[in-house]
Amino acid sequence: MSFLTTVKHIFCKRRSSEKSKKTASSLISCSTHIKTKAPSTATSTNSRQGNKFKYEDGRRFHADQDVSYILPNDDDETDRVHQQHWILRYALQCNYHAPVTKMLEEGIVVLDSGCGPATWTFEMGENYPQSKFYGIDASRVFPEDIKPANVDFVIGNIAKHIPFPDNTFDYIHQRLLFLGLTNNDWENALKELFRVLKPGGYIELVEPDLQDLHNVGPVLKKLQDTLSEILVSRDMPTKVACQLEERLDKAGFMNFSQKMTPLKLNHTNKAGELLWEDYYHGFCNIRSVLALGDSDWKDIKVYEEFLKECGDEAKKYKTCINYYACYAQKPL
Repeated sequence: MSFLTTVKHIFCKRRSSEKSKKTASSLISCSTHIKTKAPSTATSTNSRQGNKFKYEDGRRFHADQDVSYILPNDDDETDRVHQQHWILRYALQCNYHAPVTKMLEEGIVVLDSGCGPATWTFEMGENYPQSKFYGIDASRVFPEDIKPANVDFVIGNIAKHIPFPDNTFDYIHQRLLFLGLTNNDWENALKELFRVLKPGGYIELVEPDLQDLHNVGPVLKKLQDTLSEILVSRDMPTKVACQLEERLDKAGFMNFSQKMTPLKLNHTNKAGELLWEDYYHGFCNIRSVLALGDSDWKDIKVYEEFLKECGDEAKKYKTCINYYACYAQKPL
C-alpha cells in the first residue's frame, strides 16, 4: 500500500466514523467540526518550533503574532485540507499548471510553500520519485514519522525567512494562502521565494477569487462581503487571485502565464457538490472570525441555517468560484 493510499485510508476511516453519527440527509454541522477538546479561550505553547497555539470557541489556532492565518490548525481543519486537495484535483484534473512535467520525471528539487498537511507534497512525491520535495509551513501539521523517502519538511514562516540557501529550487508551488498573508506578507514571501528559486526555475501560485463570485445571489454575497471586511481590517488583500501576475512581476519574475477556471459551487455535477462541501466546511471553521462582522453568527444554529441558505442559493443561481493559477520564471 502506498503512503498516499494509507493517508487516504486513515482520513476516510475517520470521516466515515463521523458520518455514521449523522443522518444520510443532513449537511455537515458546524458543531460537529469542533473535535479539539480545549477551553473556549486559552493559549498553549510548546518549546518545539511551530507548536504555539491558542484556543478560541473550542478550536485551535496559531498563537504566533507573526502568523496571519485565520483558519484553525487542528485535526478537523487538517482533514478538510486533505479532502480539499482531492476535490481540486478531481475538479481541475491536474495537480499543477507550470510546464515542469519532464523536469519532474528527470529529477528536480521542489518546494511546496505553505504546505499545510502536505497532501499535494505527498502525492507529487509518489508520482515523481526521481524528484526531491520539501514542504514548509508555520505549523507542524504535516506527518513527520511516516513519509515518502523523497519528501522532507521544515518549519518556517515564508513571510519572514525561508531556511534554504539562494537558488535551491527548480520549481516552487504555493496555493490557497489568501486567508494567511497580509499585503506585507505577500511582498516579503515573494521576495524570499524569488531568492530560493534557481534562475530559470518556475514558480506557481494558485488562489480563488472569493470576493466576486460568478452569478452570486444576495445571501452568498453577504457572506463574501463580511469575509472581505474582515480581511481588509487585517490588511489582507481581498482579491489577491486577480493580482498574482502583478505581484510576481513586482517581485522580479518574468514569462507569466495565467489560467482562470470557473469552479461550479453546489450545482451541475459531482465536482460542484464536492466543492460546496469544502466551502461549507471551510466557512464553518472560520465562524468565530466572521462573527466579528455579524454578531448573529455567534449562534451556531443561526450560522448553520445561513450557510444552508447560501448553498441553496448557489445551486439556484449556478454560482461559480473563479480559480486562478499563475506561473512565471526567475530570470536567468
